[in-house]
Amino acid sequence: MRKVSVATTIMPGFDHVSGLERLRGPVTVIRRCESLAELISMARTGLADVVLVAGDTDQLTLTFLDSLRAGGASSRTAAVVALSEVAAERARLGGLGIPVAVPDLAPEDLARLLADAASQDQQRQRVTAEPGPRGRGRRSARNGADDLTEPEHQTTPAHPGDDEALAPSAGADHAQAQSAAVTAAGTARAGAERDGAGGESARGADTGPAVPGDLAPDRIDESDTEVPPDRGDEPEPLVPGGSATEPAAPPRVTAVWGPAGSPGRTTVAVNLAVELALSGRNTLLIDLDTYAASAGIHLGLLDESAGIAQACRTADQGGISPEGVGRSALRARVAGTTLQVLTGLTRADRWPELRRAALDDVLAAATAGWDEIVLDCGFCLEEDEELSFDIPAPQRNAATLAGLAAADRILAVGTGDPVGLPRLIHSLDELGLHVDTMERSQVEVVVNQVRPDASGVAPQSQITGVLDRFGGSWTVGGFLPWDRRALDRALLGGQVLAEAAPKSALRRAVARLAGTAAGTVQTRSATAALGPGLRTLLRRS
Repeated sequence: MRKVSVATTIMPGFDHVSGLERLRGPVTVIRRCESLAELISMARTGLADVVLVAGDTDQLTLTFLDSLRAGGASSRTAAVVALSEVAAERARLGGLGIPVAVPDLAPEDLARLLADAASQDQQRQRVTAEPGPRGRGRRSARNGADDLTEPEHQTTPAHPGDDEALAPSAGADHAQAQSAAVTAAGTARAGAERDGAGGESARGADTGPAVPGDLAPDRIDESDTEVPPDRGDEPEPLVPGGSATEPAAPPRVTAVWGPAGSPGRTTVAVNLAVELALSGRNTLLIDLDTYAASAGIHLGLLDESAGIAQACRTADQGGISPEGVGRSALRARVAGTTLQVLTGLTRADRWPELRRAALDDVLAAATAGWDEIVLDCGFCLEEDEELSFDIPAPQRNAATLAGLAAADRILAVGTGDPVGLPRLIHSLDELGLHVDTMERSQVEVVVNQVRPDASGVAPQSQITGVLDRFGGSWTVGGFLPWDRRALDRALLGGQVLAEAAPKSALRRAVARLAGTAAGTVQTRSATAALGPGLRTLLRRS
């Protein structure tokens, strides 16, 4: 067995370190830490193969696991193992994929648990580092594993019958089974009494859905039945996904993004989600704008809770399932159909609640539960420079970057006027730094507020000419006409275009955008006669 170095915290009343040292085996404790911050610092040096968190495990979250890998002196990560007296806490940690046992586990069993965790983590790192075909894999913060990586074969234990007790877990079921088996193997005599006393003191995190505040009564679907009134006899599945009667179709994540200056990102995202829902696709709208979230307002929802923050909190504490995402979302009745919405932050200063690791889990769960996911993203793509803290600082733009990374289709929305078009072109250059060359077909440029008054005669031709010359090889997804009257009517009534102006040209253009397959290239005409405003742009180049 290879040498395994362990850094651990100390748990009052239990001396697990002395037992490991008496074994004089391959597992060696190289550092006793007084706090989790010190443990993280030790792990990021690359000297420890395993970090053992003994007691005080309430801070073990996806954010903690993500911080172990952030910016250390070594690219090698450390596996995480925990000791907890509380059965409910062991179950929560199992949901995060963390191997966990009771504190008075026999030293031999604890040593094998640590060795197997280190071996399993190294195997996962090798698989993740190996180049493979491009896919839809999403990063998971659970002990550095990738969601699409199958767990390797388990290390053969030293004693027969202990394979379940000591096998490091790659998911909630395995980890919970492992915790139960380890408890039975090492502490059958005292574990039951302690679990009974500690279960009631387990963490009572706020993982349930927030109670809606002053909501528009005609917008919230409060039905407890499984069959919404507008869907006839079609049964709604318990898991929020497509029905069993419709042909299987892969889920699609559409991120609506655009530069600063109010180009209409939220307007496009909300109405696009409504059109997808009207087409029969089970749709979830997620507001990821950390600067000015307003998707709920566009839908007439006066909710004072932030569904996306609630979902991230649930994911950070113990992982999240599609059902968990559904509990955090509001069900809005819109244009005769039901649209589920994860509302955005109620205040801009709450952005630290959206951590990247938790967001990745929420988006992965949403993809597993819905046919269409529409993300209303913020404008900024800057990767915040992390400050020097014991634990890495959150990033304000992590929500937008996570949404773009998870998207199958990115709609880059900009306006076609002489101010908005240069902003869009410059922002596309910045977007190109975050989108691989092979994935540029995912990005479709959507030019909003197209009108002759701002772009000259034949505005689509004018805009197309500028994009051909300066915009690079981006796909044009469509042009959305300027229809201020329809938009004002919708905003004033808390409605969407399908309700306020169902026959408007803008609504029809958004409906066509909803039906456009990802990657479909719209042929762009040659540069035509340019209007005065766009000619000015050409002269400045």
